[in-house]
Amino acid sequence: MKRTEMDILLALNRLIAREEMEKITTEKIVKEAMISRATFYRYFKDKYDVLNRNYKELLDERLRQCSGYRDLFYLLFLHAQEEWTDFHRAFSTTGVNSFENYISSYSRSIVEKITRLNRDGQCLTPEEDLQLDVFCSGISMMYKKWTLGQHAISPAAAADCLYAMMPESLKYDWLHLMSDDIAK
Repeated sequence: MKRTEMDILLALNRLIAREEMEKITTEKIVKEAMISRATFYRYFKDKYDVLNRNYKELLDERLRQCSGYRDLFYLLFLHAQEEWTDFHRAFSTTGVNSFENYISSYSRSIVEKITRLNRDGQCLTPEEDLQLDVFCSGISMMYKKWTLGQHAISPAAAADCLYAMMPESLKYDWLHLMSDDIAK
């Protein structure tokens, strides 16, 4: 990642630690990152793109640190617990650009990629495709509710719950991969 991109991500992180996402503007991010508006738009289309990129970087980093889906879920819940204010404010976004929607779609893309890598390029079966839609929507909803305090369980218990709900045919593919292959 280029230094300027990182500066923009860090600027949003500092801002979201201080104020609600709906009050953060591109102008505030530009000022916080000490860059021009044109420079911002060279890297990101809007503040939601920056927010989502933050999550993508977090997930990709965690992929390199774990040996399976359950470990990944645990690390993500642990991070949300440690950065509660940021995640709470990120989940306040709604609509097409919502953080919840991004988590669902990016999680799906990661599971699909892992599955293809393990199956020599073969896609999901129609049944797995349907299961993955439901599962990834559930991941983002559970993650949001947990972050907002609506599920009073530990990060480990939350990770166990998600792992138990994952489609059986997909949850073991991970074991055959180096996690660096996934985050590329």
